[in-house]
Amino acid sequence: MINRVLTNFVVTEDGINRIRRLMHELVSDVDAKAALLVEKSGQMIATDGDVQGLDTTALASLVSGAFASTRAVARLIGETEFQAMFQQGESASIFMYALGTNDILVVVFDDISKTGLVKVSAQQTAVALSQEIAQMQGPR
Repeated sequence: MINRVLTNFVVTEDGINRIRRLMHELVSDVDAKAALLVEKSGQMIATDGDVQGLDTTALASLVSGAFASTRAVARLIGETEFQAMFQQGESASIFMYALGTNDILVVVFDDISKTGLVKVSAQQTAVALSQEIAQMQGPR
């Protein structure tokens, strides 16, 4: 799913297709349950995978808020921000990665997926997604 009502860039049909392909490849490559692309304001940009049963709107808002609060924590220890966050549960985990555009890539996965592979693949996908979003934002 792609949300076409965004505040900071114009989503083109080509851009939509490239984002969908990148998200789908990530979910497939790491056997993730789902991947979400969240705008820095907490608005959902895109999802892929099995999001049925997930409150993606609440998840997007909470992820955005979590990154905002960890930015404050980072400053307290002399960092500008943390680029990645990982939460591990008994049977489900979530890896969040800040894109160069300050949007957030979220990967929801279970114990079938390898955590290291999720982290590396998410970082690689984040770079590609950053480039796509930067293209859609155009010159500043």
